[in-house]
This record gives sequence, structure tokens and C-alpha cells, in this order.
Amino acid sequence: MMRVYIIVVSLALLVTGQANGTVVDTGADAQKFCELLVNGSFKDNGEARSAGACEGMIETAMFFAPNLPSDVRACPPALGSISESAKVLLRYLDQNPDRLDQPGITLAFEAFRDAWPCQGDDAEPVGRSGPKKRAPKKSK
Repeated sequence: MMRVYIIVVSLALLVTGQANGTVVDTGADAQKFCELLVNGSFKDNGEARSAGACEGMIETAMFFAPNLPSDVRACPPALGSISESAKVLLRYLDQNPDRLDQPGITLAFEAFRDAWPCQGDDAEPVGRSGPKKRAPKKSK
């Protein structure tokens, strides 16, 4: 399962790296670039590219999140906006400033997981089954 996660993250990093040299490497990058995207005011082409890098990372995370292993899977709203998803990520980064050196895409997946867990993923720990409900026994 971890192998799938690593492959997905690697693919996502490749996709987000196509924004003319502007890449969201870390949570600090994500914070800076996604603030530009949410605010929507760019001073120059560099800031516009940075906001575009955030948008690409958010779109990638929203696309892949429902297909990740259950411990990291997220189910963003089907009609959710890039802007709202960026705000979810920014809130997560504000609440976890000690993690800004970690990969931005990983933090996006975690932010989405916290905001939009998939139904059933948190019902019971992975790999364990809870008590099974049984029909009452009929008396003879």
C-alpha cells in the first residue's frame, strides 16, 4: 500500500513541476503560492506562475485523494472549488507550522483527509475488525 502512495505522490510531483520552473516543493511553498491563488492579485508573471503551481497541486491532490489507501484517502466534494480546497490547505498549514518543510503535496493530502474523510475510513482501525452484529437467536 505504501508503494502505491509513493508512486501517486511521485506522479503528482511530476505533474505539478510542469509550471515553467515554479514548483510547490514544501509546505512553505504551498503556503506562499496558495495565498497568492486565494487572494487572486498578482504583481507579476512570477506570482501568477506561483499561483498556477498551487492550482496544479490542488487539482492533482483532489484528483488522486479518493484513490489513495484508506489511511490517507480523502473525498473532496465532487463540485468543490480549487479556491475552497486551497483555503482548506492554508488552514491546515496555519495549524501545523512545524511541518512546512515537508512536501506540499503530502500536506495537501493530509489537509484534505482531515477536512473530507471518506465515509467508512474512520469507522474502525485498518486491519482490525470490530464486533459483529448478530441476529438474536430464536428460542426453541
